[in-house]
Order: sequence, then C-alpha cells, then structure tokens
Amino acid sequence: MSKNEFNFSSVFSFVFGGLAILVFLLILVVTYLPNKPEGIDAEIKEQRVNEAETIRAEGVKKLNLLELNATETAKIPIDRAMELILSEYRQN
Repeated sequence: MSKNEFNFSSVFSFVFGGLAILVFLLILVVTYLPNKPEGIDAEIKEQRVNEAETIRAEGVKKLNLLELNATETAKIPIDRAMELILSEYRQN
C-alpha cells in the first residue's frame, strides 16, 4: 500500500466515531437538558430578582412623582417635563 491510497477502514472508523459522539450529544440534549435540576442557589436568585423589581418600581415611582419644594419650585415627572420642553421648543 502506498501513502496516497484511500484507506477505507480509517475513514469508516472516523465517520462512525463522529456519529457515536453526535448520538451521545443527542441523548444528552433530549434527556438531561429539559430536566435540568434547580441550582442550590435558586432561592437566593429568586430573592435577588424580587429585590431588583422592588427597587426598580420605587425608582419609577420616584421619577413620576410630582413634588413641591418649600423654595417655590417643583419637581415634575420626566414624561411631563419632556412634553413641556418639546412644546416650548416647537413654539420657538
């Protein structure tokens, strides 16, 4: 046999080795991944998400709150401030 000859058994082994790996990955995807167990820190993650949502809601509430100060000034919601600025800009 020369070096340039087509070696059928090595190609056959290579192809079926690749197929075996693909079948193993398919079995892994079908059986394990949909039934992945919850992590140990699932409760901590859920608590952090709840805290983040609470903080976000408080921030949105603060941004949309109308507040009168003692110095004859007022803080108005961002949306309303943008509307006023746009209407003033369009008039000029």
